[in-house]
Amino acid sequence: MNNNSNQRDNQGDEEKALRQVLASLDVQRKAMENEADAIYLELSTPSEEGIEPMGVDTPLVDAEGYPRGDIDVYRARTLRNRFRILQTDHKEITQKIEGLLVQLAALKDPSKKLAEEAERAKRLAPKPKPKYDAKTGKWVVMNWDGSVAGIEGGNEIQFKDLSRAVSGLTEPTMDSDRSSLYGADGANTPSSPRGEARMVQVDNAPLRPFARVNAVAADSPAEIAGLKEEDLIVRFGNVDADNHNNLRAIADLVPMVAGEGGDVEIVVLRRPAEYEEHTNQDASNVTTGGSTPEYDDPTKWQKLSVSLSPRPWSGRGLIGCHIVPYHA
Repeated sequence: MNNNSNQRDNQGDEEKALRQVLASLDVQRKAMENEADAIYLELSTPSEEGIEPMGVDTPLVDAEGYPRGDIDVYRARTLRNRFRILQTDHKEITQKIEGLLVQLAALKDPSKKLAEEAERAKRLAPKPKPKYDAKTGKWVVMNWDGSVAGIEGGNEIQFKDLSRAVSGLTEPTMDSDRSSLYGADGANTPSSPRGEARMVQVDNAPLRPFARVNAVAADSPAEIAGLKEEDLIVRFGNVDADNHNNLRAIADLVPMVAGEGGDVEIVVLRRPAEYEEHTNQDASNVTTGGSTPEYDDPTKWQKLSVSLSPRPWSGRGLIGCHIVPYHA
């Protein structure tokens, strides 16, 4: 009796761990797909002046063999190289996910009753508004199973993927796969953007910054959360100056939080606007020599907290900012 109970407990723990890893890998894959879509669009979309696009694999020289003068050749090569890297990385992470899904299926055999209830709920659920399919030039609606109604081969296309998948990397995610990744109840499904986070004053945060925000991309999760360039990071979730391991702890934490659809609290130090108006010294200048910055002085530093929601977006990575080590 006890042996059976222990076996069930062990199986439950193993299943939970697999789901967490799958969710983390899935959100990383979606981030790759979103970035690849954005790169593909930039390479293949003509300019407003009607100039031929850079292209994904077209020649970057003219008929006489000279570099094209109507495009940024360096950027075209950079984007193409990044696109090829994404293709390789996407293939590898997809293979990992497929292997883990096989392991998960071996651990759990879903009952027919649950499958029937799930199908009934999908059939009764409200359907989204029709979408315009640019490939066929038709307005289409969604079937109960998430596929597309109204066009040939629509049963093999996911309705939610109509406005994306232009790069050729994005793979439709069937509901059964999503259930395997996040659980039948969808409790771990990544949340959608919540808008700009509210920033509050932090009174008792430890004042030992270990990282600096070097850049923040527009419309990224980091910008939405309220992070700014030159912010000094004191705490990133449970990561601080004692355990960040040369920032590797942050790199490990972000995809796990994204996979669970959660948020992470970040405590930062920021120069107040009044201070910037009266001095040319900013947070980046204190990294070289000199006395220790007076972090407790409210006229020189604000202690703030932001709530960041790591997630796939149209740019690179899951948070959209560049963080570098910081030494006072």
